[in-house]
Amino acid sequence: MNQYSIRRQKVANAMASNSVLVSFSGKLINKSADSHYPFEVNRNFYYLTGVDEPEAVLLIIKQHNQIKETLFIRDIDPFMEKWNGKYMSIDQAKSISDVDQVVFLSGFSNTFQRLLTRSVVSNVYVDHERVSSEDRDSVAQNFAKEVSEKWLVNVSNAYPIIAALRAIKDEDEIEKMKKSIDITNEAFLRMLQHTKSNMYEYELQAEFEYVLKKHNAKPAFDMIVAASNRSCVLHYITNDHLIEENSLILTDMGASKDYYCADITRTFPSDGKYSKQQKELMHVVLEAMELVIAAARPHVTLGQLNQIVINHYQKRLVELKYIKDKSEVGKVYYHGVSHFLGLDTHDVGQLDQMPLQPNHVITVEPGLYIESLNIGIRIEDDILITEEGCINLSEHIIKTPDEIEQYMLSR
Repeated sequence: MNQYSIRRQKVANAMASNSVLVSFSGKLINKSADSHYPFEVNRNFYYLTGVDEPEAVLLIIKQHNQIKETLFIRDIDPFMEKWNGKYMSIDQAKSISDVDQVVFLSGFSNTFQRLLTRSVVSNVYVDHERVSSEDRDSVAQNFAKEVSEKWLVNVSNAYPIIAALRAIKDEDEIEKMKKSIDITNEAFLRMLQHTKSNMYEYELQAEFEYVLKKHNAKPAFDMIVAASNRSCVLHYITNDHLIEENSLILTDMGASKDYYCADITRTFPSDGKYSKQQKELMHVVLEAMELVIAAARPHVTLGQLNQIVINHYQKRLVELKYIKDKSEVGKVYYHGVSHFLGLDTHDVGQLDQMPLQPNHVITVEPGLYIESLNIGIRIEDDILITEEGCINLSEHIIKTPDEIEQYMLSR
C-alpha cells in the first residue's frame, strides 16, 4: 500500500455510508488559437492518486462497509500521440496510484449512471477543488450541478474532507518539501553571486529560474524581485525596474518540485553591504522571526503568532524612533506572519483560530515596510510543527546581515 492508497483510505473513512466520491484531475485550458496553458493538475486529485494527467477521474465507492476504487484515464488516441506524445497507460496509472481498477474515461458516464440506478447511493461527494464564485464553470462544479438536478441524491463538497487531511503532512510530503527548499537555496545563492546595482530585477529572476529549470522544478508562485521602494508593495511581480545603488532587494521565491512548494523570502543589499540603518531594521525583523519560531508549537494559533510580531514592533520601533507610538505599527506592517504551505503555496486546511497541530507546515515571515526610507524588509522561513515545538526546514538558507555580506563579498 503506497502513500496514495493510505490517503484514499482516510478519505473513505470520513465518507458517509452508501456514498461515492468523484475527483477530477482537470482539463487543458485554451490559451490562444490552438495552444494551451501548461497543464496544472487539481492538487486534491494529485494528493489522492499521484497521477499528473488531464481529464482523469477518481471514483471512490463506500457501500456495506466496503471500499471500491476506480481510476478513469484518457482513452489513448494514436493520432494525437503523434502530435503531443504518449498518453498515460493503464499499467502506468496503476503503478503510480496503486488503484487496482484503472479503465478508460469513455466508460465513466455509464459506470456512474449504473451506480446510481442499480445500487443504494444516498450521497455524492464532488471535489470542487476551490469554492470561489469564479470557479462555477469548472468541470467539478458543472458535474455537481448535473448530478443534483438529475438524481435524487444529496450532493456534498468533498473539498473540506480532503483539505483537512492535506493540512497534516506525511513523511513523503515533508521530504518533497525539503527538496524544494534545497533547490530554492541553490537558486538563491546563484542570485547573490550575480547581484549588483544597475542591473534589472528580472535579470536576478532569470538567475533563480535557471537553477529551477536545471532541477526540472517550477516556480511555486509568481516571484518577487523588488528593489528600493518597490519592496514595500507586497505582491510586486513585474520585476522590471533597474536596481538602484545601495538599495535593499526583497526577493520572495520558491521552487516547486513534484508540486510541493517552498516559500522563502530574503532581503539583501544591491552592492553587497548593508547601510547602518538597513542593518538595524534587518535585526528588528530577525528578532521578530526568532520570537515567532520560539513560540510555534501545537495548540498555538496563527493569530497568536502574528500578535507576537505586533507586540515586538510596538516596543522596538518606538525605542528606535521609527514610529511615534505603538498605534502606528499598522502603517509599517500590514500582513499576517504565517500561512499553511504544501501542495499550494497558500495551502488548504487553514481555518481562522485553528490551533496548530503536529505536521502542519507553516511559513514565518515578519515584514517591515518604511516607504519614506525606500526600505522594505521581509524574511521568511518554512517551519514544520512537531510534538515538542517546531523545526525550521529552511534554517540553512542564509539570512542574517553578517552571513549575506560575507557570502556576497567572497564572490
